[in-house]
Amino acid sequence: MSPLPESAAAESVVGWSEREQLDFFSSGELLALLSEVSSGVIGGDPDVSLVEVHHRPGAGVSGVFEVVGDAETIYLGATAEKLPRVPEGTVTLEGPNGRVVVWLHPADPMLPGLGLATTPEAVGETWGGGRRLEDLRTLTYRPLRRAVMLARFDDGEELFLKVLRRDAAVMHAKHEMLLAVGIPAPVPAGLPVAEVLALRRVAGMPLAEDLMHSGVLPLSPERIVALLDSLPQGLMDVPVRESWSDRLEWYVLAAVTALPAAEQRIRALGSRIDVVLDSARRGPLVPSHGDFYEANIFVAGGKITGLLDIDSAGPGYLVDDLACFIGHLAVLPGIDGRYVDVDGYLNDYARAFASELERRDTDPAGFYARSAAVVLSLVAGARDEEDPDWETLALDRIVIAEELLRRA
Repeated sequence: MSPLPESAAAESVVGWSEREQLDFFSSGELLALLSEVSSGVIGGDPDVSLVEVHHRPGAGVSGVFEVVGDAETIYLGATAEKLPRVPEGTVTLEGPNGRVVVWLHPADPMLPGLGLATTPEAVGETWGGGRRLEDLRTLTYRPLRRAVMLARFDDGEELFLKVLRRDAAVMHAKHEMLLAVGIPAPVPAGLPVAEVLALRRVAGMPLAEDLMHSGVLPLSPERIVALLDSLPQGLMDVPVRESWSDRLEWYVLAAVTALPAAEQRIRALGSRIDVVLDSARRGPLVPSHGDFYEANIFVAGGKITGLLDIDSAGPGYLVDDLACFIGHLAVLPGIDGRYVDVDGYLNDYARAFASELERRDTDPAGFYARSAAVVLSLVAGARDEEDPDWETLALDRIVIAEELLRRA
C-alpha cells in the first residue's frame, strides 16, 4: 500500500475553537479533502465517511475515517490537536480556521506500537510462542491516545494488547505491584514491546453485566471500599494525575461545545459544583485507581475477580474513586434500558459510600458534587454522529448531574 502523498500545505494558526473543529470534522468539506488525499493511495474517487470523532477537552478534536475504493478499504486518522512535531508520512490539510494532520492507519504519530499490534504476522511472532494466531481485532482506539487489540491464539488463549504513547514499562510495574499485594489485576504476558503491553484475561464478568442481570446488589459497598483500601503504597511514587473534578472547567467546555444551546445551564451547573468543592473536605491523599467504575471491575459470586485499566492509578483520593463509580453508574439506564435495577443500586451504594467517607472525615457533600462532575464529564461523550437522538441522551446526563448535586 502506498503512503499518503506529501502535503504542500503551509503552516497555519492553530487557534480555532473546539466547536469549530467538531463542525469541520463532521463537514462535507473535510470528507472531500480526505477523498482527494486518499485517491493517491487507492486510486479512483474514494468514498469517505466519518467512523467516530473524539473530543479531548483542552487539546482538540480527532477522528477516524473509512475510505472505500473500488478494490480496497483503508482507514485514515486525523487530528486538529497541536502535535509536538508533524511526523513524516502525514498530510497537513488547511481547515477554515486551522490545520488538520492526517495519517494512514495504523501509522498513528503518537502511538509507536500501533503498527506492531495491528499486524497479524508481527503479533504472532512477538506473542505467539509458536502458536497460530486465529483472530486479531480492535477493541478500542482513541487517536493519539491509546488502543487495545484482542489477539486469540489456536490454543484458546486471548491476550489484550494495550498500545500506549509512552511509559509502558511503568504500566507493567503497576500491574506487578497490584498482583504482589493480591489484587487481581491482569497478568502481563512478558515485558512491553515497542510501548505495547500484552495482558492476560481476568476471571469473572464485568460488574456492568452483573448489574444488568442480577436481582440483588451484586457487589457489596464494603467489598468495593476494601478493594480500594488494599491498593499498594507503591502507587504513591507514581506521578499524580488530575481527577475528573480537577478538570471540571475543561469538561464544562466540552459539554458546551457539544450542546451550545444548553451553555447557560451547563455553566451554571459547573459553577454550583465548584462552590461545593471549594469548601468540602477531600480526605487524605492515598493510593487510588483513577478510573474506577463498573466496566473496569470484574466479579464472580459477589467477589472481585479483576481490576482493569490501571493507567491512571497513583496518588489520589478515595472520594474521587467512589464518585467516579457513582457517576458512571448513574448514566447506565440511559445507555441500555435493561439496567432496570440500577437506580436502586445507586441509592444503596451512594448512602453506604457517603457514610463511610463521613467516618473518614471527608464531606459527603463533596462526594455528591464530585459524582455530579463525573456525569458532567460524560455529557460530550454522548455525541454519536450515527445516533440522531444523541442530544437527548446528553441532556439527560445534565439532569442526572443536577440531581446528584442536589444531594450535596
